[in-house]
Amino acid sequence: MLQRIKEQAKNKHFLSLSTNVFTSGCAMLIFILLLRSMEIDHMGYWIFFQTTLSLLDTFRSGFLQMALIKFYSGAARPRAREVLGSIWFLAISITLFWFVVTIPAFFLLPYIEDVSIQIVVKWFAVVFFLTLPYSITLWRLQADQKFKQLLTLSMINQLTFLTTIILLMVFDQMSINNLLYANALTCTITSSICLLTGWSGFRYVVKKTRTCMQEIYHFGKFSVGTSISSNLLRSSDIFMINFLLGPALIPVYNVAQRLMEVIEIPLRSFLVTGMPALSTAFNQKRNHDVVAIMEKYSGMLTLALIPVTIVGVALADFAVGLLGGGKYLGTDAANIFRILLVISIIYPIDRFSGVTLDIINQPKRNFYKVILMLIINVIGNYIGILWLGDLYGVVLSSVLAFAIGFLYSYTSLQEFLTFNIKGILNTGVKDLKLLYLKIF
Repeated sequence: MLQRIKEQAKNKHFLSLSTNVFTSGCAMLIFILLLRSMEIDHMGYWIFFQTTLSLLDTFRSGFLQMALIKFYSGAARPRAREVLGSIWFLAISITLFWFVVTIPAFFLLPYIEDVSIQIVVKWFAVVFFLTLPYSITLWRLQADQKFKQLLTLSMINQLTFLTTIILLMVFDQMSINNLLYANALTCTITSSICLLTGWSGFRYVVKKTRTCMQEIYHFGKFSVGTSISSNLLRSSDIFMINFLLGPALIPVYNVAQRLMEVIEIPLRSFLVTGMPALSTAFNQKRNHDVVAIMEKYSGMLTLALIPVTIVGVALADFAVGLLGGGKYLGTDAANIFRILLVISIIYPIDRFSGVTLDIINQPKRNFYKVILMLIINVIGNYIGILWLGDLYGVVLSSVLAFAIGFLYSYTSLQEFLTFNIKGILNTGVKDLKLLYLKIF
C-alpha cells in the first residue's frame, strides 16, 4: 500500500493539489498574520487594493491565459513557440497600455481623499508590470502540466512574501506602505527567477506572428469579457461594502471568503489538470472524451466536497476564531461562511461547465452568463444593503446570482454535449471507487 501511495504522490493530480495546498496555506498564514498585526481599516485598504489589482489584471489574464492553454496545449513545437511568442507580445502591449493610462491619475492624487483609491493609483501600474513574467510563466507551466516547477515557483513566491511580513512584524515596522513595498519586492524576485530560468519563454517573443495574434484576439475577446465580468462579480461585493457599509466590514466578509479556500483548493487543482486534458481532447475531435473528462472531475469533486461542507458548517465559529482571532468572533463571518459552504456543493459542476464551454469555442455563452450574474448581484447588493443594512444583504444576493448563473451554464452546455447531473454523479461514484482501490 505504501508503494501505491508513493506512486500516486508522483501523478499530476497530486502535484497540482500540493501546489494549491501550499500556495493557499501560505496565503492563509499571511492573511492570519496581517489580521493580527494591522488595524481593521488598514486591513480593509489592503484587501481593497488586492481586489482592484485582481480585477484590472483580468484585462491581461482573461484575454491571454485561456487562449494560451487552448492553442498551446498539445501543439507541435513550432506552433507552441509561435503561440507563446504571440502571447508575450500581446501581454507586453496590454501592460504598457495600462501603465500609460494610469499616468494622468497621478496628477489627480491631491484631489483624491479616499485612501483606498490613493493606494490603487500609486501602486497598481508598478505591481502590474512586476508580475508580468510571473503570470505568463504560471500559464505556460500549467499548459505544459509541469507541476513540479509550478510548486517550486509557488514556494519561492509565497515564502518570500511571508518572510518579509514576519520581518516587518519582528522589527515593528508593519504598515500599509511597508506592506506594499514588501509585495513589490516579492514580485520582483519571483519574476526575475522566471526570466533567468527560461521558464517564462520570453525568448520566443520573436516567434510571434500577426496571424496567431489575430487568432488569439478573436478567441480572447470573449474570454476576456467573461473573465473581467467574473472578477467584477467577485469584486463588486468588496467595492459595495467599502463604499456603502465602510472599509471596517471588508475584513469580516473577507474572513468568510478566505475560509472558502477549503473548497477552492481542490477545485482549482482539478481545474488546472482538467483544462489541458479537455483542450487536448477537443482539439483532437474526441467529443466523447470531453464529456467523460468533464463528468469525471466534476462528479468526483461534488461527492468529495459533501463531507467537507458538513464539517465546515459545524465548525464555522471555531474556524473564524482560528483565522481572524477574537476580534472577529461574534461577527457575521461564521454565518456567511455557512451560507457560502452550502451553495458550494454545486461549484464543481458549475466551474467545469463554464470551462468546457470555453474549450468547445463557446466563450460567448460564459460571457452572457457572467453579465447576467453581475447585473443580478449588483442590483441585489444595493437592495440588500438598503433593506437589511448589513452583510447578509450582500451574501444572499450573491447566492441568488450564482444559482441563476449555474442554471444558465448547465443548460447552455447541454445544447452542445450530451450529459446530465445523474450521469455526473454516477461517474463520480465510479471514479472515487477506482481511486480508493488504487490507493488501498
